[in-house]
Amino acid sequence: MNRLLRILIPTDLAKGLWLTGRRFTQVFRTANRRKVPLHVVEEYPEVPVKLPPRFRGRLQLLRDEQGEIKCVACMACVKICPTQVITIEGGKQEGRKTRIPLRYDFEMERCVFCGFCVESCPFDAIILNDQFELASYEREDFSLGMLGARQNMFEKTPVAKYSVADDEV
Repeated sequence: MNRLLRILIPTDLAKGLWLTGRRFTQVFRTANRRKVPLHVVEEYPEVPVKLPPRFRGRLQLLRDEQGEIKCVACMACVKICPTQVITIEGGKQEGRKTRIPLRYDFEMERCVFCGFCVESCPFDAIILNDQFELASYEREDFSLGMLGARQNMFEKTPVAKYSVADDEV
């Protein structure tokens, strides 16, 4: 008879449901009284995103106060890059004592955004900016260089376009 009652009235199941229900009501009652709001979703397109201070976005070349390129083509960033996405051709310019890059290419599609290139640059000529909207439909959009109206290493890439390759057509 005792065994039949255990089968008909599963006390272990009832104890588990009681414990779960008690914990659920405890959390449910205190959830609305927190100091932190429960809304954890970012309203991204309408509200600007607050990025962490150490965020690493797209590579960007810097200029000094006179508008000259800070890079002296020392090739430190090229040597330390683990994926070899940076290509520099250095040369001399009339009236300038130091070398400058005649060509500075950056293949963003293979970059791992590690920041080694920024740390190795002795002249602080490159940074990883705060741009994170880097999606595109065309591969050529990920090849950045010093020259070009839309694929410029000195400024942020334009946002809200599907492809900068559409301008050439």
